[in-house]
Amino acid sequence: MGEGILCKKGSILTQTAVSDYALICAKYPTGSSCACSKGSESFTAEGGTGLAAFAVTGSGVWTVTISDGMRTKSGSVTISAAGEVKTIQLSYPSDPVVSEEGVLLSAQNGLANGYSLGGNASMNGNAIRERDGGGFWLRPAVNLSGYSTLSVSGYLRSAKYGQSRICVGSSSESVFDIAKTPELYAMWQGVFDTLYTVTLNVASLNGAYYIGATSVGNNLEITGIVLS
Repeated sequence: MGEGILCKKGSILTQTAVSDYALICAKYPTGSSCACSKGSESFTAEGGTGLAAFAVTGSGVWTVTISDGMRTKSGSVTISAAGEVKTIQLSYPSDPVVSEEGVLLSAQNGLANGYSLGGNASMNGNAIRERDGGGFWLRPAVNLSGYSTLSVSGYLRSAKYGQSRICVGSSSESVFDIAKTPELYAMWQGVFDTLYTVTLNVASLNGAYYIGATSVGNNLEITGIVLS
């Protein structure tokens, strides 16, 4: 009979546990249920935290299934012997994908799969380039649970005003509209054509929030958006 336990990055099993069990670690959308089964054996992780582990004693093909009440997704993991540690990451077909490193935008790969832009910006190669008064937000909203820091890097290419701000808000309007107040924001203070990074502490935020920049007439070129 297996058991579900919380799986945290960097956690260590005792030598006894390693010798007795194989471990299946699962990463999945926060708020979903997560179960692991093989034949008549079935058990469920508690809490819906998006990270779970299942200690199993039987070899063979185990099925990991997640559900949010409306959608279901399954994947399989093959266990050959006790002591093995296998990982599986599951998402629903319509879900955007944030990499294990928390990269939403990189100069090498552009936007993470499943994300697009709202507001006055478009992709310029792998960078986000503001246009027509500036301002943008990533869509859909990003689940910030489990992250502590948001870093946004890029360049100021031209400016009419000195009020560009990087924002995290519960609505796209609070990010985009200078008259609105988002949950968190920081002013852009970089000089022309010099790489600059804005950092926000998002540890207090749980759930989905919009990330972007306020429309104030500046022209930012954003090359990196990373959660850690």
